[in-house]
Amino acid sequence: MGWNQFLLSAAGGSATSSPVAAVSRIPNSMEMWYVGAQGSVEDSFWYDGATWQHFQLAPPGSASPNGGIAAVSRIPNSMELWYVGPNGSIEDRFWYDGSNWQTFQLAPPGSAALTGKIAAVSRIPNSMELWWIGGDGSVQGAFWYEGSNWQRYQLAPPGSASATGGIAAVSRIPNSMEVWYVGARGSIEDCFWYEGGNWQTFELAPPGSASATGGIAAVSRIP
Repeated sequence: MGWNQFLLSAAGGSATSSPVAAVSRIPNSMEMWYVGAQGSVEDSFWYDGATWQHFQLAPPGSASPNGGIAAVSRIPNSMELWYVGPNGSIEDRFWYDGSNWQTFQLAPPGSAALTGKIAAVSRIPNSMELWWIGGDGSVQGAFWYEGSNWQRYQLAPPGSASATGGIAAVSRIPNSMEVWYVGARGSIEDCFWYEGGNWQTFELAPPGSASATGGIAAVSRIP
């Protein structure tokens, strides 16, 4: 059987230079988000036995049309979404089963590159971690543990990353995470963490290896 496809959003409905985020929080459902052509944030969801449904999660002007968007589902009855605001903020939207979507600003204006991307993981059910490209070419991180507030830190200093390049992350085992991003000179940079230690970094591919505007994807197929 071959691949099948269909049109989920009409032509002109999405920003052409912004990525898409998606999660499957339970086996019989999927949810995806994208930035609209006018800077809105659009949500489409599917439940087994029904057709795709759609709604606008944030109105026009809410998101950078060139910025990143990322999502995780840390537990089956919750989802969390982040996107770059039009002024370089990082905006957070979260949902718990039985409640409406809620929102807050995770990082203030000027924190993110308007063309920068976002990566996120939930390595354990009571924690989430997020990374984005700063307006100064740094790599910024934020983490949350249940019962505490979000904390922020700088993973890589200013000038480290391409302001238009990709960033990706995986957690292959609960006590480890790895992040990759496009360097300012087209290298691929790797940062990895093991519980109890500090972040470590190395150059995975030399300058000129990657497009300064290119994306990154990653998986861990076995632990």
